[in-house]
Amino acid sequence: RVTQYKDKVIARKLQLEEEAKANQVIAIDTRYKNGKWTKQIITYASGRTVTEYADKRRKTVEEG
Repeated sequence: RVTQYKDKVIARKLQLEEEAKANQVIAIDTRYKNGKWTKQIITYASGRTVTEYADKRRKTVEEG
Protein backbone atom coordinates (compact mmCIF):
# COMPACT_ATOMS: atom_id res chain seq x y z
CA ARG A 1 0.00 0.00 0.00
CA VAL A 2 2.75 2.44 0.84
CA THR A 3 4.49 1.83 -2.48
CA GLN A 4 1.26 2.68 -4.33
CA TYR A 5 1.17 6.02 -2.51
CA LYS A 6 4.86 6.67 -3.24
CA ASP A 7 4.34 5.86 -6.93
CA LYS A 8 1.47 8.36 -7.11
CA VAL A 9 3.55 11.05 -5.41
CA ILE A 10 6.50 10.46 -7.75
CA ALA A 11 4.23 10.47 -10.83
CA ARG A 12 2.60 13.75 -9.74
CA LYS A 13 6.00 15.32 -9.05
CA LEU A 14 7.18 14.41 -12.56
CA GLN A 15 3.95 15.78 -14.03
CA LEU A 16 4.43 19.10 -12.20
CA GLU A 17 8.03 19.32 -13.45
CA GLU A 18 6.85 18.80 -17.04
CA GLU A 19 4.16 21.48 -16.63
CA ALA A 20 6.73 23.92 -15.25
CA LYS A 21 9.00 23.22 -18.22
CA ALA A 22 6.10 23.73 -20.63
CA ASN A 23 5.41 27.19 -19.18
CA GLN A 24 9.02 28.40 -18.87
CA VAL A 25 9.90 30.95 -21.56
CA ILE A 26 13.50 30.71 -22.77
CA ALA A 27 13.42 33.19 -25.67
CA ILE A 28 11.30 36.01 -27.06
CA ASP A 29 12.22 37.17 -30.56
CA THR A 30 10.47 40.36 -31.71
CA ARG A 31 10.85 41.59 -35.28
CA TYR A 32 10.42 45.28 -36.06
CA LYS A 33 9.84 47.15 -39.31
CA ASN A 34 9.58 50.94 -39.55
CA GLY A 35 9.43 51.28 -35.76
CA LYS A 36 6.51 48.87 -35.26
CA TRP A 37 6.62 45.22 -34.30
CA THR A 38 5.52 42.84 -37.03
CA LYS A 39 6.22 39.37 -35.63
CA GLN A 40 6.96 37.89 -32.20
CA ILE A 41 8.24 34.36 -31.61
CA ILE A 42 8.09 32.95 -28.07
CA THR A 43 10.09 29.76 -27.39
CA TYR A 44 9.35 27.61 -24.34
CA ALA A 45 11.68 25.16 -22.54
CA SER A 46 9.58 22.22 -23.75
CA GLY A 47 10.42 23.10 -27.37
CA ARG A 48 7.03 24.64 -28.16
CA THR A 49 7.08 27.87 -30.16
CA VAL A 50 4.28 30.42 -30.54
CA THR A 51 4.45 32.94 -33.38
CA GLU A 52 2.23 36.02 -33.12
CA TYR A 53 1.74 38.62 -35.84
CA ALA A 54 0.85 42.30 -35.43
CA ASP A 55 -1.26 41.97 -38.58
CA LYS A 56 -4.53 40.58 -37.16
CA ARG A 57 -5.40 39.04 -40.53
CA ARG A 58 -2.70 36.42 -39.86
CA LYS A 59 -3.38 33.73 -37.27
CA THR A 60 -1.15 32.91 -34.31
CA VAL A 61 0.90 29.80 -35.10
CA GLU A 62 1.72 27.25 -32.37
CA GLU A 63 4.26 24.52 -33.09
CA GLY A 64 5.68 21.70 -31.04
